[in-house]
Amino acid sequence: MSTENIINRRRFVSLSSGLVASFPASSALLKPSNNSDGQVPQENLMERFTLDLGHRATRSGPVANLDDNSLLWVTTEPEPPYLAKAMWPISRLVVRRSKDGGKSWGESQILQQGTSDYSLLSHVLRQSTSGKILHIFVRYSGYDYETGTPEKSLCKIYFQTSNDRGQTWSKAQALVTGERYHGDILSIEQLSSGRWIYPICFLTNIKSQFAVSVMVSDDDGETWERSESILTAGGAGFESGASEPTVCELNSGVLWMLIRAQTGFLWESFSYNQGQTWTTAIPSQLPSSNAPATGLKLRNGDIAIVWNNHIDSNYARKSLVIGLTADGKNFKGLREIDFADFRDDLAITRQHVTYPYLTEMKDGTIIVSYNKGNWGLHNQPTLARINPAWITTKHELINFQDGRTDWHIICPGPNYSHAVERYVSLDDKLWLEIEQHPKSKAVTGIIRNIPLLSNGKIQITAQIPKADAYILIANSLLSPRKPDEGCVRIRFTDMGVYFATGKANRSRNDRKITEYLYTSFQIREEIQFPDSINNEKTLNISVEYKSDENEVRIQINNSTPISLKTEKFMGLSYMGFLVDNGGQIRIQQIETSST
Repeated sequence: MSTENIINRRRFVSLSSGLVASFPASSALLKPSNNSDGQVPQENLMERFTLDLGHRATRSGPVANLDDNSLLWVTTEPEPPYLAKAMWPISRLVVRRSKDGGKSWGESQILQQGTSDYSLLSHVLRQSTSGKILHIFVRYSGYDYETGTPEKSLCKIYFQTSNDRGQTWSKAQALVTGERYHGDILSIEQLSSGRWIYPICFLTNIKSQFAVSVMVSDDDGETWERSESILTAGGAGFESGASEPTVCELNSGVLWMLIRAQTGFLWESFSYNQGQTWTTAIPSQLPSSNAPATGLKLRNGDIAIVWNNHIDSNYARKSLVIGLTADGKNFKGLREIDFADFRDDLAITRQHVTYPYLTEMKDGTIIVSYNKGNWGLHNQPTLARINPAWITTKHELINFQDGRTDWHIICPGPNYSHAVERYVSLDDKLWLEIEQHPKSKAVTGIIRNIPLLSNGKIQITAQIPKADAYILIANSLLSPRKPDEGCVRIRFTDMGVYFATGKANRSRNDRKITEYLYTSFQIREEIQFPDSINNEKTLNISVEYKSDENEVRIQINNSTPISLKTEKFMGLSYMGFLVDNGGQIRIQQIETSST
């Protein structure tokens, strides 16, 4: 398949209940959302589906591909089980089956029902090489917010199995770990030896702090033993420490663990003896907020990692990305699966795309189920079908023939902090023009994910009718409000054009009862572009990045390129266009090419 990608190959549809009378009322059917003929293009590289069950805030859970190539998907219904104790008896874990790769779903089957003593949350669903399906879940019986310790908190792990592809299930059994309160776990790994590796996290006696360990099974999940290692990540405040780990087996046989933390990075640990012991956890190279990552080893030996590459606050979860790596160090690609827009009113509850679960179809399609919306207000289980070729795209042309597809914006609101966006036709080409709202003096803009650029070039066709305007490029999701943060910046003013690269700075962003640190790239020094340019004319801007040399070269039109040193990071994967002081910028297209 060609490595070139055009954005209109993506497809977004809705799955809901009872749309066609000939189907059961509890089944979920494919409903096209943006194609009048109802036909899905043959070569979709990424498709998204939303499971609309009519509930206010159904929570997505694990998805599993079976040996007959069907899919099972577990959800927690009707709403998050921890909202109120009165809801515990109506909490239920429900599984549905798809025979067409996730495009439609059959009748629901209740796996577990809550009681007045506990509610439920599903963690893991996976078929063993023996054919047995293992479903791991928790019974939640409350968290003591006053002490933040396990003495008065209770959340125990249970499991059940199926030997007939999910038609019938065994009774629930306790998975004994020696701990009282467990956090969420989103994956399990079966090693090439057949051993099951189930990473766990648990509440410690340090207030609100979690730690990580591992459970192993050598008899297909019948019995479990615990690793002697306990991994920590420090921190303080609510939901601190090391939590929600995921484990994958590298091709070398070494086990690689990624861990949720509050330092702006996922942490990592390694096991060289099949999970018996683990190295001390340290920060990895993957930027992340206080949110979990999920890994899956694919049939071809690659590892897919899905996580929130958004770091400027503790619960920043507006960008959900997928990356491919063979060794946990070098990534072949990184793409944004889904996103949430920014808020005009910061007092409004934030939106998220988070908590991913992974499985792989026989043809190599990667399936990711996740949560989109808000935990308590309106959360919808969402599923993405991903062709790995999309993740490793080397060339992409971004224009506005499909409008603002995949652009992060600030939603319009009473503060008028959103950008005024309008389409303009110039020289028979479609441009997007953005400027500040006349009632706002706040910096504003739009942000977009681009294919991972470790060594390659970004070419931008733009016009700057009015200064001030900014082009920002970064390794994690940019803020449309922060023109002074980014890995690379081009600033357009009435006095000239200025180039800069950001310097790594440890920034603190505590909020209420949480503590959080992250690495921001602060713009401190600039180099003025020596040539005189007419901002109203079309500018052909080239940004070439070489990660192995920590260098970026910027060129405007046919000028001599200017080189700047960068900090070390995995690669560039986001672009932003911002305006300030009455500025205006037009974008016609962006072309990315990697070597």
